[in-house]
Amino acid sequence: MNSKLAPHFEKIQSSFWFVPSSMMFFSLILAAGTIYLDATHPQDKPNIVSFLYATDVNAVRSLLGTIAGAMITVTSIAFSITIVSLTLASSQFGPRLMRNFMMDKGTQFVLGSFIATFLFCITVFCAISFKAPYAFQPGITLAVAITMTCFSVWILIYFIHHVAQSIQADVVIDGVYCELEQTIAKLFPKISKQDLIREDSLSVQENIGSCQFEVSAPFSAYLQLIDKESLLDLANKSQCTIQLHFSAGDFIVENAIIATVFSKGEVEQGISEAIIKHTVHGAYRTPIQDPEFAVHQLVEIALRALSPGINDPYTAITCIDKLSSVLCSLADKVFPQTHIFVDGVPRLVCKALTFTDIATAAFDQIRQECETNLAVTIKMLDSLHVLAIQAKTAEHKNFVRMQTAMIEQQQVKQSLSDSDRVVLLRRIEKIIRHTEVV
Repeated sequence: MNSKLAPHFEKIQSSFWFVPSSMMFFSLILAAGTIYLDATHPQDKPNIVSFLYATDVNAVRSLLGTIAGAMITVTSIAFSITIVSLTLASSQFGPRLMRNFMMDKGTQFVLGSFIATFLFCITVFCAISFKAPYAFQPGITLAVAITMTCFSVWILIYFIHHVAQSIQADVVIDGVYCELEQTIAKLFPKISKQDLIREDSLSVQENIGSCQFEVSAPFSAYLQLIDKESLLDLANKSQCTIQLHFSAGDFIVENAIIATVFSKGEVEQGISEAIIKHTVHGAYRTPIQDPEFAVHQLVEIALRALSPGINDPYTAITCIDKLSSVLCSLADKVFPQTHIFVDGVPRLVCKALTFTDIATAAFDQIRQECETNLAVTIKMLDSLHVLAIQAKTAEHKNFVRMQTAMIEQQQVKQSLSDSDRVVLLRRIEKIIRHTEVV
């Protein structure tokens, strides 16, 4: 997604207020609509819904008050359960995983349903207290209130099941993995080799002129999004080349050189401000254009699982399996070109993002922490073997060889039984055989 509004949409999706607020608004509209239907319903002509109006207003008022009180009580309990689950997730999986729990549409919908039912009953409770000429006999309104109450009871049962399921390690890991897969599918479309644009071997200065000026960042924050299409249009209109020194996910300090403008002629004033406007920054990273964001989340879960306080190697092994799947899918994709051309002229030069960058972020920290855990080390070697089989380029094989060599160097220092060392060496030999194939 290359829209400047994407980070704002992502922020709204990870909030607990948007969905419940929207449902509250629609509950008010629903209450107004049912009250209008009751007020305009002809009482002297029998029809299919006439039985709904054979009720006592005082009894309806008491019932609505009871429902409203029950709903606000259940809402407070639901919020308490949610906070407890967030606390547990933060301590077990890491505070950065709270974003994934807050983005859970099921939890947002449950909280919104309880509040919407409460607000509907309160609105109708006040409306039936009106005196003539605004008095009306509740019928359809009461039926809707009872239906919403029954639905809320079912939602409560679903919510308890949902919370119990959502804090399971495998479910959390799979959620992060699915988000990472979606991000990769958007940022790295699978294209054929014939569609690749040839990189120009000459330097930027030799192609598009000398350096005109540098653009300094007026902020200290994470770079969340770069609107490459707008920057490309800006460079094309200004007949210049914009070279970006940062990519989404990087932290930029104030007055750092965020971009350099090259041109053979004069460049119009105000281009620096325009370049800044075509970027979005914030206090934290987002996965919109940052594939390493979800990778770091999986790595964080694995590192916490390997910590002495938790000591859960099976969770770390699950994370390695997911990361291995991600790297294998990346091996079949073409990474974005650093030079974007318009009519044969490079107009936008982006910071390079390579397979090695993402793969290193996925494996390095886990490899360092699992040095004394043989089971996790063996799983890493198995994952590297799978990646070696699916490697398409020399870069992929070089990464596998480098990681395998570092694992072998680490394990030489460990006290292992002869049987365990044979198991490790056999796996290392298999990896070496696959990476040496031309």
